[in-house]
Amino acid sequence: MEKHKIGSRVHASTVKIWSLSNSQGLLPIHRVLLGHDGSMTSLLELISRCEVAIRTIKQVVVPCPSEAADLLAVDVGEPANEREIVIVRMTDDLPLLYALSYTPLSRLKHGFKADLMRADTPIGKIMQRHRIEARREILDVGYLESDRQLEVLLACPGPYLWRVYNIITRGKPLITVKECFSVAL
Repeated sequence: MEKHKIGSRVHASTVKIWSLSNSQGLLPIHRVLLGHDGSMTSLLELISRCEVAIRTIKQVVVPCPSEAADLLAVDVGEPANEREIVIVRMTDDLPLLYALSYTPLSRLKHGFKADLMRADTPIGKIMQRHRIEARREILDVGYLESDRQLEVLLACPGPYLWRVYNIITRGKPLITVKECFSVAL
């Protein structure tokens, strides 16, 4: 009887996570945070054993920059919501994760857009509220020894791990997100 390998195709981001793990000595929790393809808010609540909140740094409508436009498959300069946030523990306001996202306005329904523009609700919870079926596709992951901006935002010196992913619904990228967190997390 011939044996078939189930799931023998490994996603490129998984291979990169394994490589980072070998070169940087990542813990299992680091690999989970980098490779998780569900709600990061829910995962952070499970890890921290408390609710988390969004601290909005910036939220503006901007012409979509070329790197985000490429990931979202939209025209450069198309109006997009740019959102910079830090997810913090509600118990002590400890920063857990920094995120920068771009969302083309042309792909948003009115109610979703209104909730997103309020800036105080995690994207995953907005999607859940609007019953949007979606998947997350991890595009890239990496390791950063130090970064002054992240040190200030996360109140913790490096090193940091980062990942870039798209939230895809109805076959199109709805949102592209870059997340960074401290290895000390």
